[in-house]
Amino acid sequence: MNNLIMFFNELTDTRDNRGLKHELTDCIVMSIYGILAGHYDAENIAYFLKLNEEYFTNELGLEYGTPSPDTLLRIYSLINPEEFMNVFVSWVKSVVEEKNKLLKNKYKLIPIDGKAIKSATDKINGGNIPYVVSAFLSDLGISIGQVKVDDKSNEITAIPDLLDLIDITNSIVTIDAIGCQKDITKKIIDKNGHYCLAVKNNQKLLYSELKEYFDFALKDKEEIKEIYQYVVTNKEHGRIERREHFITYNVDFVYNKENWKNLNLIGMTRNYREINGEVSIQEKFYISDLKLSAKEFANYTRGHWSIENNLHWILDVHFREDWSLCKEENVLKNLSLIRKICYNLTKLDPINTKLSFKKKLTLYNHDLDNIKRLVFNVIPTEY
Repeated sequence: MNNLIMFFNELTDTRDNRGLKHELTDCIVMSIYGILAGHYDAENIAYFLKLNEEYFTNELGLEYGTPSPDTLLRIYSLINPEEFMNVFVSWVKSVVEEKNKLLKNKYKLIPIDGKAIKSATDKINGGNIPYVVSAFLSDLGISIGQVKVDDKSNEITAIPDLLDLIDITNSIVTIDAIGCQKDITKKIIDKNGHYCLAVKNNQKLLYSELKEYFDFALKDKEEIKEIYQYVVTNKEHGRIERREHFITYNVDFVYNKENWKNLNLIGMTRNYREINGEVSIQEKFYISDLKLSAKEFANYTRGHWSIENNLHWILDVHFREDWSLCKEENVLKNLSLIRKICYNLTKLDPINTKLSFKKKLTLYNHDLDNIKRLVFNVIPTEY
């Protein structure tokens, strides 16, 4: 497997060679150092680099010192985001190929979800909040691709573009209700993947059919025989949670079933939650092309939230993405992707597997050679 630098070297540098002082790859590498050391914008990354100028001059052979904030921003704006994404996807594919033997599940799980970058709200252009729609390989805990959209309503058009970028072969793609679209199920199947999609009122007919079916079937003595169930109960810290999962392969009643490519399963989850005596009940409905068991259905639907609880949470809490003020299109896309590279490198760190994410970042800041090991060395095939 090639190290990360070899992939960066494939990027096209569109700058005029006259007066060029900093190599494109060097600037990306130094940005990775800066982010992993706890700095999240061009101003602070450049200041961190200046403080460690001797280190980077020795490691990268810099002739003109470290870049200024303006130089970094100019480079972020000139990198072609689509080309950068293709390089990222190629790197991720090489990682996945090396790690495939570690994956124990029958199918890989790929949740897709959108995330707002709230501080980058464009107050001039209608107050739009930019969203980045990401794909996450839960089995390895890494980001595998992203597409930026202008607002949440455009996620529907972004998801097919994201699916075109990534390899979903023998994977279950999970998406919240906004991704429950006939064209999306077709694209997933056509790319040799599988789907398990949430259904809400954006598909009113389908939603009402599933709700009416389970309301009836769970009370009917005959129809309930077609239902398979899996239940999980947790009690801790004054909270009681009971998660019920129901599936059936009886899908012939679904109107225009053939429009949902290879539809073979419908499911429902019912979550009871009691906190300090207050009870809440939430029901959700799903469709899938696979004849999953009730337990598998439970694992994949709950596993969808790994993208929110891991990737998105860390991007905001540790990399402060939600505080990013960058509004320029290319800068926003490319910085978002560099953060995901940093996230993946940290998750794939084979040496410090028992440390929390926060402690890993503290370690990287304490000794920059820990970052050097991640960036320049081939990630071992064994943990």
